[in-house]
Amino acid sequence: MRKIILPLLVILTAPMFVSAYIMPTRTILQKASENAGSGIYAIEQELQFSNGEDTVTVKETWLIDSDRTMRLTVTGGKDLQNSFRLQYVYNGNLKWSMVNNTRKNEKVSDDFLEKYLNFRNPEIFANTLAQNKIVPHSAYAKKSLPRTGNEIKYDPESWVRLSRTGGVVNYALGVPSPVDQEAGSPGIWIEQDNFVVRKLRLPSQVEMSANNYNHFAKGLSYPRSRTVRWGNNTVTIRLISAAARPQTAVALLQPSSLDNNLKWDGLESLPAKEVITEFYTRFR
Repeated sequence: MRKIILPLLVILTAPMFVSAYIMPTRTILQKASENAGSGIYAIEQELQFSNGEDTVTVKETWLIDSDRTMRLTVTGGKDLQNSFRLQYVYNGNLKWSMVNNTRKNEKVSDDFLEKYLNFRNPEIFANTLAQNKIVPHSAYAKKSLPRTGNEIKYDPESWVRLSRTGGVVNYALGVPSPVDQEAGSPGIWIEQDNFVVRKLRLPSQVEMSANNYNHFAKGLSYPRSRTVRWGNNTVTIRLISAAARPQTAVALLQPSSLDNNLKWDGLESLPAKEVITEFYTRFR
């Protein structure tokens, strides 16, 4: 009887051990980085800014080579077509634009959101999360291999857990928010099965959620819909298209390619002016 009970206990408890295993940060970020594709992509999306009964729609056209190399053109819809236009080039840690026919640069904001969907280097991904106090600086360090069977052990990382958001199970990286704390702790939620970013919360309390991922050329996975929230403000983002571009498009990722001055005039009479201005100052 004892011989029968022992194998039965092993079978019954095996799922518990399997479900309790959580991948290390290094592996999670490596797999997530593979979903950022390769080469240059053109991303078109529509954004809606709501302010009471007033809803303003703008169109973004991105040219993306990596989390550090991008170009953004923003155009207004309807009445804003000729009075609102933004053009930026992101090169390393600098954000370039043209004002009064002169190219200028500024440091990329700490709240710049778009890079979190475009990390292709998992070590840079990890370093960015560490800078935002989501994971420790040692999170991406390679662990030494065990030399003997006695050294093999499951040593879970305290900052990684399983959590459900967006209707799916995710690897949640970061310290759980205390129940009695109004502000949530910074963190990132990466889907357990597909290794795509489903939610992000930065130390500034801005939150981005991403849903309805699709697969595109050259290994890119990109969300069809996103929501950005901060304070009492909400912006919705709808993907229009995502397509690979030839390597010759790299010329458009240089600051010297900027050819339009920033044009904010059309926002002056809009109730949503402050929301739109803050969005493109902080998160873009």
